[in-house]
Formats: sequence, structure tokens, C-alpha cells
Amino acid sequence: MTADARTYLLRAALILKANAYPLILPAILGVLLYLPAGSDESPPTFFVMSLMILFVLLPVIYGQYIELIVHNRPNSYFQIFRTHWLNYFVVSLILGMPILILSLLGHVFGLPFWGLIKILSVFIDILSIYIFPLVFLTRKHLACIPLGIKCLFGNLNFSLPLVMLAVVPSLFNLFSPEVSDTTVLSLPMFALNYLFWIVSLLIDFVIFVAAALILKEKLLQP
Repeated sequence: MTADARTYLLRAALILKANAYPLILPAILGVLLYLPAGSDESPPTFFVMSLMILFVLLPVIYGQYIELIVHNRPNSYFQIFRTHWLNYFVVSLILGMPILILSLLGHVFGLPFWGLIKILSVFIDILSIYIFPLVFLTRKHLACIPLGIKCLFGNLNFSLPLVMLAVVPSLFNLFSPEVSDTTVLSLPMFALNYLFWIVSLLIDFVIFVAAALILKEKLLQP
């Protein structure tokens, strides 16, 4: 057994390099997501595109990499969506509920919860390192949450490279401006945000594929 997960991160990077085509569409949509626009257009576009990427694109791309890992071949995106979407949505909703509640309370009471929400987001990103790969590998939902957390804390030293890498996109997010009703992104700011988006996207999928490889070989082997 390897000392930690670095070997799996390297294998995941090689898989992504050899099968980069699923990432083309979200990379293109990222241009629209951060494209400089007037303040009356930017926030709705950001909201709609974010939901589309989160709840439509990500589950089918995750599922496609699971197909490559488990079956060594791609599958149709329609079939992947039918198989995994509901489980993914249920788990995403549960994990995102604390942030949704905190955001709602901040809006209702006018309290500045921005910093706390950022910290909570980092914590949830770390907790979910093994949860989402389990969702796709086992085709289950609720049972994957406690099992994923158990896998993380039961093998924390081994998983430390994954944890450290999971924090990087959140650090990027700290330096990105909040998109609000008065946001007008300049071209340099767009370029910076888009760079953060691409790097964060790659990191997210490297972690997902590495975690899936670990689970497949060390937990789900018959």
C-alpha cells in the first residue's frame, strides 16, 4: 500500500490528460460565466449558468469518468444522466443545505456571513472528497454520505494530499470578486477569474478521479 494518495493523483492526472474531451464544454461555458457584461446582465447569467454546470454538466462528466475507470470505455451522456442524476442531486442538496440556510439567514437578517460561508464551503469540499465518487460507484445516495466521511477520517493521513489539493480552489475563491448587482468585470478581471475557473475545474476532477480510483481498488474490490 502506498504511503499516501499522491500516486493516485498522478494516475488521475494521466486519465484526464488522455480523456480531456468531457471537460471541453464546461471550459467553454466558463467563458460565458465570467464574460464581462453590464451590471444588469451579469448576475442572472452567472446564476443560470452556475446551476446548469452544477446540476446538469457535472453529474454527466463525473459519470463519464466513472465509466472510464470501471469499464474502460465511455457511455452515452443520456444514459449516465438517467442513472446518476437523482442520486447526485439528493447528495448535493443535503451537503449544500448548511450553506443555503446560512445564506438565507444572512439575507433575512442582513448579517455579513460571507466569511463563514467561505469557511463552511471549504469544510464541505473536504468532507465530500469520497462522498461523490461513492455516489457514482455505488449508484446510491444517502448511504454514501456517512461512508464517505468514514473513508476520509479513517484514512486521513493517506488522504492528506487530496485534502490539501481540495483547499486550493477555495483559496482562489477568496481572491475572486463577488458577483452582485453592481458587478462589472473588466477584461483583466475576467481573464483572472476564468483562469481560476479552469484550474479549479481541473483540480476538482483530478480529486474526483483519484478518490474514485482509491475507492475502487481499496474498498469496492470483490
